[in-house]
Amino acid sequence: RPRRTTVLGPPDAPVADVLAQDPAACPLVVEAARGGAASLQVRPEDPDAFGRDASGAHVLVRAEVTSLLCVPLTVRTHAPVEGVLTLFRSGARLAFSLAEARAVDVMSRHIALAVRRSVRPRPS
Repeated sequence: RPRRTTVLGPPDAPVADVLAQDPAACPLVVEAARGGAASLQVRPEDPDAFGRDASGAHVLVRAEVTSLLCVPLTVRTHAPVEGVLTLFRSGARLAFSLAEARAVDVMSRHIALAVRRSVRPRPS
């Protein structure tokens, strides 16, 4: 069962609500975890793509998301997914670019290696 471990954001962001949300209720996260495919969305069309918070509000609408990246954490293509990294841009900031998406893809592989090493028992 997926679980969310960390949520970061500015002081006025719904950080606690997103942390409390079940990742299995987030279609984008589930899709990235199952299929291993990254998603870059500018002005996301489906307000339910990241699910709803405990009050029933759409997370993407409440956080005023203008673009997002949802990337599986894998050490290589078609490898098991270690987790999912999701980044939101909101307000008047420019949308994520393809160059930023490529950089996040590279970082996600490094994060996946670190996650894999942290859960693997070390030889004594």
